[in-house]
Amino acid sequence: MVGRTLEGRYTILAKLGAGSMGTVYRAKQHAMGREVAIKILRGDRAVDESAKARFMREARANSLLASPNTVTVFDFGQSESGEFYLAMELLEGESLGQRIARVGRMPAPLAVDAARQALRSLGEAHAKGIIHRDLKPDNLFFARVLTSAVRPAADGGDAHDEIVKVLDFGIAKMIDAGEPNPMNVVETQAGTVFGTPRYMSPEQAQGKPLDARSDLYSLAVILYQMLAGRPPFTDNDAVVVMARHIKSTPKRPNEACPEALVPKELEDVVMRTLSKDPNERPASAEIFAGELLAALEAQGALTSGVRASITNAAGIPIPDSMRPPAVPLPKPKRRVPILLIAAPLLVVGAAVGVYLGMAGRAKTAPSATVPIASTVEASATAATARPSAEPATTDPPTITPDSLPKAQPPASAASGKHTKGGKGKPAPQAKPPPGSPQATTPTPPGYGILGD
Repeated sequence: MVGRTLEGRYTILAKLGAGSMGTVYRAKQHAMGREVAIKILRGDRAVDESAKARFMREARANSLLASPNTVTVFDFGQSESGEFYLAMELLEGESLGQRIARVGRMPAPLAVDAARQALRSLGEAHAKGIIHRDLKPDNLFFARVLTSAVRPAADGGDAHDEIVKVLDFGIAKMIDAGEPNPMNVVETQAGTVFGTPRYMSPEQAQGKPLDARSDLYSLAVILYQMLAGRPPFTDNDAVVVMARHIKSTPKRPNEACPEALVPKELEDVVMRTLSKDPNERPASAEIFAGELLAALEAQGALTSGVRASITNAAGIPIPDSMRPPAVPLPKPKRRVPILLIAAPLLVVGAAVGVYLGMAGRAKTAPSATVPIASTVEASATAATARPSAEPATTDPPTITPDSLPKAQPPASAASGKHTKGGKGKPAPQAKPPPGSPQATTPTPPGYGILGD
């Protein structure tokens, strides 16, 4: 592929990385005289309708977004030889996942600064009816920039020349009023669960309809990990992790990592955003950003630069009215016993069980045609009966469309910022919109925009 020219417009210069969905290359865009990243869908994926739909979804979602904290997609097309490709801005830097692996936990001001930058991207996306649904450290990227004028630093140092970018809208839910969204064609299987178990919201793990507050939960999981050096739930088994998100209350960050010394007000905000009930979380990305700022202000942990830099997606400073006073976290309410949610857990167990079976686990997972709700219920019961395990060295496998069983006939039968796209509309806050999550696989080290 290196040396080839796509449609006479992009010359491939070097390979940057590869994943299950495709390969990313450094390329030269001749018309603009700049280098870009070209993501090319793998040949065998090009004949997969769900993979193509996901690829198109990423292009369309990004075409609606203009935030500097969202990776920019310049172009989408199909080459003369049939390859589907995306042309994106070329990012230099490292993903949050790579940074956490390299430096561990982060000081509260820096962690909050990274989170509020991601919230700028999410605020715009949510206002345009786009739910990301696969937020995780690999999909937040610390991109190096040429000038420190892009944003004020949190506490000096390297933060001056970095900006956080949200990546991979390939499985985003795009909420359109009126006619069905063709980009959601692969979501016709009701209750199907896709996603990264470590960062799923409870409603996502149960295959329920999602709204913007699901993304806020996922970002709170990431913020928890930045502060404590580990995610709230560290089990290696995907079913157990999802059961914990549904049922278990995580330790507060300072309990998980006493040396972190996270301000209590900030802990309260994080834990409130990790509420099982979406109604108990902040109602929007802007409000979440305001609560984070207020928490650090209460402790005097902010510099004037950070205080001035917390803004909403439109770049307008968040008013004091959107910063509720920090209050002690109330004791969690008792939730519905896990045995009463067997139906949604059946969906989770089936999806994860089939994946784990395909992955060659020593213990064969039950077939997708056999009820396995009891397996998931047992995991959920165990999750509430014992504390979370020590930090895991590996993540449980992600759940991908390819890991799910193909639709089977009933027993009585014989025998995947600047492309053109549709208009997005604001996501309702009071009533969750219909939709279901999906997932990606981790991106290769050194880049972070594969979205696989």
